Amino acid sequence: MTQYIRPRKKMTMTALKNIRIVLIEPSHPGNIGATARSMKTMGLENLYLVRPKRFPNKEANTLAAAAEDVLTRAHVLEDASEAIQDCQYIFGTTSRRRSDNWKIVTPRECAQKLFTSKYTAKSAILFGRESSGLTNQELDLCSYLIHIPANPEYMSLNLASAVQVVSYELYLASLQLKAKHTMPKQDIADSSETEFLYEHFEQVLSNIGFLNTKNPAKLMRKLRKMLNRRSLTKEEVQILRGILASIQKNVK
Repeated sequence: MTQYIRPRKKMTMTALKNIRIVLIEPSHPGNIGATARSMKTMGLENLYLVRPKRFPNKEANTLAAAAEDVLTRAHVLEDASEAIQDCQYIFGTTSRRRSDNWKIVTPRECAQKLFTSKYTAKSAILFGRESSGLTNQELDLCSYLIHIPANPEYMSLNLASAVQVVSYELYLASLQLKAKHTMPKQDIADSSETEFLYEHFEQVLSNIGFLNTKNPAKLMRKLRKMLNRRSLTKEEVQILRGILASIQKNVK
């Protein structure tokens, strides 16, 4: 007999409230509505839209069915960095495996990273354009990339389906949270703090002549990936910035 896991509603909902789904430049309003429906069925309610082509839109409301409240509360922004600036974990979705040292996880592994610890930090999951996905600049914002395993002969998942798969894994993992967990806050640096760190690195590396001024993005992308392999705490960011400031002072 299959054992039924009764959701611990308060714990589950609290954890899921810290996760946001970010759609970047969705072109079809129907996909926005279907995404809202996928989210609500799995207990997610934070929808962020970056430069949607058509929103608000009647088609979005129709496809949302009984999840129109998710659309009503949706945040509409002009830049992906705005959607994640206070987040501590950022995942980006990709339809193909990338060879450039990206840390690739499945939706299940993503959920395990977020829910097997004793807390759940503010997190964002980025979904790219229906036709072209996320740009390299948007991928640079991410700590991990999510790849959904599928039939190699036909790997075409539409946007709302991809959101549904990821949302299901998040909800399933959230049910496993033990009631004794008090979810204490861990002092992880958020996206805005790490972005200032990367800007500081680029400035200092340019000043000391270490950075190739003709193609600075190449080294900075590798540096981002190296530091994104672990979640830097606020204290670690401050230490690194203190070192950089000292280098600047001595160079002058």
